[in-house]
Amino acid sequence: MILVNHNGRDRLANCLQALQPQAAEAGADVVVVDNASTDSSLEYLRSQRGRLRLITSTSNLGFAAANNLAIRESRSPYAVLLNTDTRPQPGALAALLQAAESRSNSAAITAKLVFADRPQVIQNAGLLLLSDGSGGDRGTGEEDRGQFDQPQEVFGACGAAMLLRRSALDEAGLFDESFWMYYEDLDLSWRLRLAGWRIHYEPRAVVEHEHAASSGEWSERFTFLVDRNRLFAVLKNGAPRLVARSFSTLLLRALGSAAVQQPAPNRGLRRARTHGPVARSFAAHLPEMLAKRRFIRSRRKIADAEIERWMYPRARWDTR
Repeated sequence: MILVNHNGRDRLANCLQALQPQAAEAGADVVVVDNASTDSSLEYLRSQRGRLRLITSTSNLGFAAANNLAIRESRSPYAVLLNTDTRPQPGALAALLQAAESRSNSAAITAKLVFADRPQVIQNAGLLLLSDGSGGDRGTGEEDRGQFDQPQEVFGACGAAMLLRRSALDEAGLFDESFWMYYEDLDLSWRLRLAGWRIHYEPRAVVEHEHAASSGEWSERFTFLVDRNRLFAVLKNGAPRLVARSFSTLLLRALGSAAVQQPAPNRGLRRARTHGPVARSFAAHLPEMLAKRRFIRSRRKIADAEIERWMYPRARWDTR
């Protein structure tokens, strides 16, 4: 069990109180990577010694690199990742492990995430790959009426609550640390699928989630990372025709084009403030991303058509 913390003292106890009994029952270690917190997180975590393993970083590594650090140090066949702004309901960990044991061809098992303040509403039942190469939260905002109560294959796993199989990571690689956070889970899911692995959703693993608590939903930081990182994900993984078809659309969306309707009045303003940072960061990382694309595409085991059959129409997504 891996949790990454940065100044999350107020959320840590809530998460660990729900998680630790489940980890003890499963015989699983709880590892917390602290990303140079300046609040009282470290004092609290050190008081929990014996119930968890603490890894401290002298700088904020971001979500991707901090999880990679813990995964590399583990020898378990599985890595279960949880955000500190989650609270796993009883039986969630056991359900993830049972699903992994029963599906040897699955690289990842993703949980059923519900909003912490509205536990009757779905936040994520697996990741969608939209037809323009963006990611989407399957089922988000829908009242939980049992429509997602069946285990099934999905395109991707959400990094807020998922199990990863080490043998699959050995083949496809860990999180891309250049993403820092956001879209690193879609990128990893895409790479795992290109390597021939499958990903499944387990509805018995119910996890309450305080969405975007780390950076604030649609804050400038959140907007910058989302807009830049989805460009990274498409460029790295997409078939040539997908890149050609979608890249201009994504770029316009990232730059806040007036042609793209904004769901909230202030979201366009926030995007406008990130125009320059997104463009500069993308340009700086372009050689790196092109090199990663060549490597990924040269090793893929499935046809591009297999990926594209998972695509959810962007127009349908925008009107749901």
